[in-house]
Amino acid sequence: MSIVFFVLILIIATVFSNALDTKIKFLPRAIIQIMMGLALSFIPNFNHFNLNPEVFMLAIIAPLMFYDGMNTNIVKLKRTLSNTFSLAIGLAVVTIILVGYLGYALLPHIPIALAFALAAIITPTDAVAVSSVTENLDLPNEAMLSLKNESLFNDASGIVMFDLALTAFHTGHFSPVLSIFNYLYVFFGGLIVGWIVGWLFVRLQLLLIETDIDNPNIIVPINFIKPFAIYLLAEMFDTSGILAVVAAGLIQSTQAQSLRLTSTKTQMVSKTTYEIFTNLMNGFVFILLGVSFPTVIYDITNEGRQVSSLGYLILVGIILYIVMIIIRYLWVTLKLANIRIRPADKVLNHFLIAINGIHGTITLSMAFSIPIVLHGKIFPFRNDIIFIAATVIILSLLVPSIILPLMLPAKSYSYSLEDISTYRQKMIEYAIKRVHDADEDPVETQAVIATLRSQQSILQRPKRNATYKILQKCFNLEEKLLQEMVDNGEISVKQQTFYERMSLFQSFQLHQSFIQHFMYRARFYFIKLSHRFKRRIKRVDPSVVTKKFNNARDELAQVENEISPQIFAYLREHLNADNRAEIHWIEEYYRERHRRFQNNTRANEIQEELFINAFQNEYNFIQEQLGKKNISRELASLLYEQVSNDEWVYMQNDSIYA
Repeated sequence: MSIVFFVLILIIATVFSNALDTKIKFLPRAIIQIMMGLALSFIPNFNHFNLNPEVFMLAIIAPLMFYDGMNTNIVKLKRTLSNTFSLAIGLAVVTIILVGYLGYALLPHIPIALAFALAAIITPTDAVAVSSVTENLDLPNEAMLSLKNESLFNDASGIVMFDLALTAFHTGHFSPVLSIFNYLYVFFGGLIVGWIVGWLFVRLQLLLIETDIDNPNIIVPINFIKPFAIYLLAEMFDTSGILAVVAAGLIQSTQAQSLRLTSTKTQMVSKTTYEIFTNLMNGFVFILLGVSFPTVIYDITNEGRQVSSLGYLILVGIILYIVMIIIRYLWVTLKLANIRIRPADKVLNHFLIAINGIHGTITLSMAFSIPIVLHGKIFPFRNDIIFIAATVIILSLLVPSIILPLMLPAKSYSYSLEDISTYRQKMIEYAIKRVHDADEDPVETQAVIATLRSQQSILQRPKRNATYKILQKCFNLEEKLLQEMVDNGEISVKQQTFYERMSLFQSFQLHQSFIQHFMYRARFYFIKLSHRFKRRIKRVDPSVVTKKFNNARDELAQVENEISPQIFAYLREHLNADNRAEIHWIEEYYRERHRRFQNNTRANEIQEELFINAFQNEYNFIQEQLGKKNISRELASLLYEQVSNDEWVYMQNDSIYA
C-alpha cells in the first residue's frame, strides 16, 4: 500500500474520531480511536498490518515526548524533582522486577528475559492518556502534577530496561553490574545529549531573532525537525533518544521568556502547528493499536494453539494490571515518594496516583518495536506480548473511566460560559465607546465598530435562512436607494444597471452550494482566460482594458460610497438580541465589499489606528475589572487570550483593508 495513502487514511480516521469524541462523552478519546482502528482493519489493504518499530519511535514518539517536555512547568518540576525521580526510576525499576517475575510465573513457557521485556513494556505511564480520561473531572493538582512529571521520565526507564531484556534474550548473557552501568549511561547520557543539543537549537533561534529573520518559514521548520534530529543524534551515541528529546523540550521551556521575543505571528503559527501535529500523532498511536489488534489475534490463533489461549492471555493482562496498581499504591503510601498532600486527602490521592497509572503511546510503541524476525525466524511470543500489552492499555483506560466519575466531582471553573459572554460583550462595548469618542471619519469608524461587534457573536452562529431574509431586505433597500438616486439625477441609468447587476451576481453567489460555487468559479476563470486569448489574437492594448475596468470600478465605488452608510444605519436600527449573529455577519459582508471598492490609503490608516486603540482599550478593561475583583484571574487570562487572538487575526488580515 502507498505510504501516502496510508497516512491519508490515518489522518481522516483521527479527524473523524476527534469529531466523535466531542459527541461521545462517556468514553475516553483513546478508546474511540482504538475502535476506529478496529473498523479500519476490515479494509482489505489494512489486513495483516505490521508497523516498522524504528519508524514508529522516531516519527511519532520523539515529537510527542519533545512537546510534553516543552509544555512542562519547569518551576514545578524542580520543586517535585525528588518525587518525580522516585516514581520514574525507583517505582519503575521495582515494578519491572516484580511484574517480570510474576509474568514468568504466569507464563512459564516463555524465556525469563521476555517476561522482563513484557514488564518493561507495560510499566511506563502516559500523561496524555491520563488527561483524556480525567478531562472533565476535578483531579487534585498535586496528583495530576505527579502523574505528568512521572510520565516524562519513566518512559526512558521502561525503554532502557526493555533494551536490556532484549539484549539478554539475544545473547543469552546477563550481567547485573554491567546492566546497572549501562542503564546509568543510557539514562543520563540521553539527558546530557538532549540538554546540549537543545541548548544549541535555542541559541540558534535567539540568533535568528536578533538578526530579524525569525519568520515562520524559518522557525517552524527548525522546531519541526528538532525532535527528530535530537533523537537520531542521541541514538548514535547509544543513549536514550526519548530522554534526549524530553531534555531538549525542558530546555525550550526554561528559555520560554527569551523566546517570547519571537514575533507574535511566528509564536502563533508554531504553537498551532505543534498542537495539530501532536494531536494527530496521539490519534495515530491508538488507531494503529486498533488496526493491529485483529492481526495479532489471528496470528495467535493460527500458531497451533486453541482459541482458549486468548482467554488466558487476557487473564494474565488483568492480573498484571491489578498488581501494578497495588505496587503503585504501596509505593506512595509507604512515602517512598513524599507527595505534599493534606492528611485528610492522602488516601484519596494515593489511590488516584495508583489507578491513574494509565498506559498508552510508549507501551504500544515498545510492544511494536519487538523485532518481527530473529535470526531468520519469526520472533517467538511476539504476538502474546503485544496482546497482553494491548489488554493492559485498554484496562488502564476503561477502569479509571468507570471508577473516577463515581469518586470525583465534575471539573469546576471560577467562571461560567455566561460570565465569558457577559464580560466579553462589556469589554467590546467599552472599546466601541472609545472608538466613538475618537470622532474619526464616520464610515471608517463604522467599519471598525462592525468588526468589534462581530467579536461579540463568537459563541453564536448565524442562522442561514434568517441571514438570507435580512440580506434580501438589504438588497431591496439598495434597489430603492438606487432608484431615488436616478430620479434625483445623481447617477445614470447605466450606472444603476451596472450596480444592480453586480448586486445580483453577489446575491447569486451567496445562495450557491459549495459545488455550485466551485463550478461557477471554474467557469469564470475559463471565460477570463478565453478573453485574454481573444485580446492577444486581436492585439487589443491591455492598458485600454485596464483603463475601462478602473473607470467602471470608480463609478461603482462612488455609488457604493453613498449606499453603504445607509445600509449600516438600517442594520443598526434593526439589531436586537435575536438577530445579533446574523446582523454582524451581514455587516461584515458589506464592510468587506466596501473595502474592495474604496481604495483609500488615508481610510486604511484611520482604521489601523482605531483598531490598535480598540485592542488596547480591551486590555485596559480586563485589567480594570481584575483590579476591582469583578472577574477571576482565570477569566481574565481567557479574555486576554481572546483579545490577543483577535489582534493577531486583524494583523494577518490587514491586507484586506489595503
